Amino acid sequence: MDIQGAFDTVMRNRLILHLRQQGWPDYLARWAGSFMSGRSARVRYQDTLAPSSPLQCGLPQGSPVSPILFLLYTEPIYRLGNPQGRFGYADDIAILSIGDTVDETTTMASSAIDDMVRWGAANGVSFDSKKTEVMHFSRSKLRTAPAIRHGDVVKHPESVLRCLGIWLDSRLSFRVHVEKWAAKAQAVAYHLRGLTNTKHSPLPSAVRSAVRAYIEPVLLYGAEAWYPGTIRPQ
Repeated sequence: MDIQGAFDTVMRNRLILHLRQQGWPDYLARWAGSFMSGRSARVRYQDTLAPSSPLQCGLPQGSPVSPILFLLYTEPIYRLGNPQGRFGYADDIAILSIGDTVDETTTMASSAIDDMVRWGAANGVSFDSKKTEVMHFSRSKLRTAPAIRHGDVVKHPESVLRCLGIWLDSRLSFRVHVEKWAAKAQAVAYHLRGLTNTKHSPLPSAVRSAVRAYIEPVLLYGAEAWYPGTIRPQ
């Protein structure tokens, strides 16, 4: 699930409340409130400059403290329902529901989405239903793959989806992930190979260093998520 607007959604008083509920010192909560106070914006279009208007909410883009305050503002999301099944990176949030049947996990996921939507309504946060993706994981082939509703939008399960560069499929085979990253590594290898065919080609030691620096990281990206090692754990 994707938070629409991200920094623009943060409300000053709610941020102060969340910081105090999280146990931060009162002076820090008041500093955050001051940081969001007295701000204004104006729009320039070609040679026309609109009058300055005060901002009632939102964190400034480009400030190093804005990402931190945004994460603290949205931290309560990860304590809704089952905290162990919620993961996030920046403005992207993932929900993992584990059950004995696909119907059970579908019900759990739908409930988790409803909880997040209600929290968002109370805190000025909207989730972009168009960017929401659904996938059912199962060791056996599913006879049916139920859709999940996000607000008024029905989301049907994906065959593959990408999470932070990791390509997932319903069987967790990681076949698609390996294919895509191997293709990227091969493209880099072709470029490097072209350099070695020139009259003044680099030394073998330099080529070896280039392979380690530019090809191996691409080829092995996310390997820790799927490679069990030489001895598969029981």
